[in-house]
Amino acid sequence: MRRRLISLACLAGVLSLLGVVAAQLLTGPGTPGDRAYQLEQRLRCPVCKSVSIAESPSETAGAMRQAVQEQVAAGRSDQEVVDYFRARYGDWVLLDPPVRGRTVWLWLLPAIGVLAGVAGVATLARRRRHHAAPFLGEDQRQQVVREVEAARGKYRREDLL
Repeated sequence: MRRRLISLACLAGVLSLLGVVAAQLLTGPGTPGDRAYQLEQRLRCPVCKSVSIAESPSETAGAMRQAVQEQVAAGRSDQEVVDYFRARYGDWVLLDPPVRGRTVWLWLLPAIGVLAGVAGVATLARRRRHHAAPFLGEDQRQQVVREVEAARGKYRREDLL
């Protein structure tokens, strides 16, 4: 009994230490390389135009990655690094454009589309519920009942033979 209690206490201690280490890794400040990579993910490659400079193989993206790493090593904040590239390339260089002016529509249109889709589906469901006609008329329903009863009677007789 005592050994089991000691084993459980050791297991609880190890798990709590692992939790502290995991929390520190997730919330703690990253290395300058991690921070530079996160910034590189936010900047668009001027050559490739559809990927970040972190993923682009172009020479221009390589030079931009180098500039990001130098600025991070110099102690500049994330916003200062982003502003540096915005001053040279404009808002276009950001993969996630700021919410202002003409770019507001880039952020609003997906939400408007989802709301319109939900409203359309709700309208169709409401119409179908109100206009739903029975599949069979009363005559057809009675015929189906007669046929089912006849089939049941037939199979009951065959089972007895």
